[in-house]
Amino acid sequence: MNKDYEGFLDLFDEDIVFEFPYAPEALPQFLKGKRALKQHLDMLDTLLEIRSFTKPVIHVSAESPVFIAQYEGNGTVFADGKPYEQKYISVVEVKNGKIVRFQDYWNPLAL
Repeated sequence: MNKDYEGFLDLFDEDIVFEFPYAPEALPQFLKGKRALKQHLDMLDTLLEIRSFTKPVIHVSAESPVFIAQYEGNGTVFADGKPYEQKYISVVEVKNGKIVRFQDYWNPLAL
């Protein structure tokens, strides 16, 4: 929201794998590496503005480097000015203190 992409990207491993299983054809379903993630964030800045996220509900896997986060985002879609109201479920894998895989499940109809 505050566009601190440098701080955000510091959370991720250099070879981060980002997946968007429900992304429409016009958007990528797979990103590899921080550079690709930064380019994706820049592209999202042209599509929508997210003004808030709810506090996530975190589900931790026992004896696994994976957790699941449930949260919502709200903002505006630039193309039509309509509200952007999204529910997310993210499956996140961490290794050596960095996120190495991020599966982002969201409803493409909200765009």
